[in-house]
Amino acid sequence: MNLPNFGFDSNSTYFEYNLKINNIPNVFIHGVGLDNTMWTPQKKYFKNKQVIFYDLFNHGKSKKEFTSLNFEIFNKQLNDLLDHLNIAKCNLIGFSLGALIAQHFSNQNYQKINKLIIIGSVYKRSQQQINNARTRYKQAADGYDISLDSVNRWFNKKYLDKNSGIKKFFLKLLRKNKNKDFLPAYKIFVEADEYPLNFNNFLMPTLIMTGENEVGSTPEMSKMLHQEIKNSDLIIIPKAKHMATFEKCDLVNKEISKFTT
Repeated sequence: MNLPNFGFDSNSTYFEYNLKINNIPNVFIHGVGLDNTMWTPQKKYFKNKQVIFYDLFNHGKSKKEFTSLNFEIFNKQLNDLLDHLNIAKCNLIGFSLGALIAQHFSNQNYQKINKLIIIGSVYKRSQQQINNARTRYKQAADGYDISLDSVNRWFNKKYLDKNSGIKKFFLKLLRKNKNKDFLPAYKIFVEADEYPLNFNNFLMPTLIMTGENEVGSTPEMSKMLHQEIKNSDLIIIPKAKHMATFEKCDLVNKEISKFTT
């Protein structure tokens, strides 16, 4: 599903939006190797709300061929997009790598954040968890197709068995990535623990969510984030894995709506 409006800003960031309503918009940031289409259930649910969905650099229809990426580049991308749309304040919703970008952006631009929603974020990974991410990165760098492994980690098996179309959708989305674009973004995700945040500026209301059965962005990580961010609420989504935004979209959408209203 596409929203009624779309375009590119001056940095060749592709975005879809509905800004006809006079209130604070919800801005959604996708995960690594994905694009704005991962938010299809949210586009449907929030189609009459003030929303923006955009593609990160090296993803989707946005500018590609960055040989190196970092949080500063992604922060500037979002800042420039908000300026392009004349948005002074927003609710920021990030998933996975997008959740990390949302946190780094909020740390530097807290005055622009009304409310923050963090979905499926890593935090203070163990050495073994970091090593697992590095192994997957190396496999991708060596040309191994990690798409099926990713989808199987993101969804419960019973859900995929009943929803083969969604499995095909995500496999197609991941497999259309070119390594020269995907790997610089994936490297940031793998190395994210090397860029710790000071949460003293996180005074905005914050909602932290992850799946009960999540193996990468575990409930324990979200609980630690909840302890760090004083003005935060924590929701562990029952029977969900990483892609709770799809598999448990009804619950996730209701929680986003309730929190941002």
